[in-house]
Amino acid sequence: MKLLTFFLLGIVIVAVGYTILGGQKVLTSSEPVLKEVKNLLGFSSDLPIIKKAPELVGLASWMNSKPFLLEELTGKVVLVDFWTYTCINCIRNIPHIKALYEKYKDNGLVVLGVHTPEFEFEKDVGNVRESVKEYGVEYPVALDNDYATWNAFENRFWPALYLIDAKGNIRYTHFGEGKYAETEAAIQQLLLEANLLSLDKITKVTEPPLSVDFQSIGTPEIYFGASRINNIGNPIAAVKINEPYEFKEPKAVEFNRFYLVGTWRIMPEFAQLVEGEGKVLIRYKANKLNIVFDTKGEADVLARVKLDGKYLTKDNRGEDIVFEGDVSFLKVQGARLYNLVDTKEEYGTHTLELFVPSSELEFFAFTFG
Repeated sequence: MKLLTFFLLGIVIVAVGYTILGGQKVLTSSEPVLKEVKNLLGFSSDLPIIKKAPELVGLASWMNSKPFLLEELTGKVVLVDFWTYTCINCIRNIPHIKALYEKYKDNGLVVLGVHTPEFEFEKDVGNVRESVKEYGVEYPVALDNDYATWNAFENRFWPALYLIDAKGNIRYTHFGEGKYAETEAAIQQLLLEANLLSLDKITKVTEPPLSVDFQSIGTPEIYFGASRINNIGNPIAAVKINEPYEFKEPKAVEFNRFYLVGTWRIMPEFAQLVEGEGKVLIRYKANKLNIVFDTKGEADVLARVKLDGKYLTKDNRGEDIVFEGDVSFLKVQGARLYNLVDTKEEYGTHTLELFVPSSELEFFAFTFG
């Protein structure tokens, strides 16, 4: 989870175990949820009314749906998901949201992905449409480029879930990844209350084991842009925003620090090589290393990658790595998150060298895991 720009990490992949309750009884709106049903769902009491859900405002470029308002959805249960397409936490959350949508859409659950950008290029509707297609998202998605709905909900996190009952009240929230079983249980309870789900369809959901060991990841998200730059190892006291500066090769690469080598320009959101060839180094602890990039040109950019002084292999390459002989390259085209390294179950400390061949690459952020 990001608090605007920071992670609180946690992830699981949805897995469901079934326990069927006998009978075909459907709860009426005036009947309380039965004690045994609440125990099955994992709640000791009914979900409280947190507050009235604010109306959707300022949304544009709707996908998979015509525009709608929450007031039009009275009688249904609504799950609002604030996300942005290069956020690694949001990306890992998508399969879970998709699974909930597929499982409960015929029972009156409406899912809305409110895409609120972290970076300027994430405002581009073409970029978002491409990501929606890539991730196989079929529920409605709308762009919140001016943060209007984000602010109406007083939201501060990516990803963030708000579950709204059939009367328009927010009854459950979750910020970040994980707690998938708890979220599904809350959905079932609100569908029961709204007479949209019968008791024989209730399932007990068991939280599956974590697929990523976040206790073993020792490096935080790192930003390149001047507005949020962190963990940079180069001396930057003399660096001016938007002006070229020559960064020297470091004598040593410190843990949890990144370094620029060559002539670079630090912009508010990103860093960009100005001329010649440059390099980015980082010493980190994780199993996966990702970078958020944008590119200026139309052609693919190939940047050589080394890990601990050696080119990557098929055993530790990220999914966006290609090979020419034994030489590993990151292949970049378009604005998205790229996976450079994947050491699978090995959460070690490594030094990455990325050789930057041109000024067409814009570096926004490192993420891990």
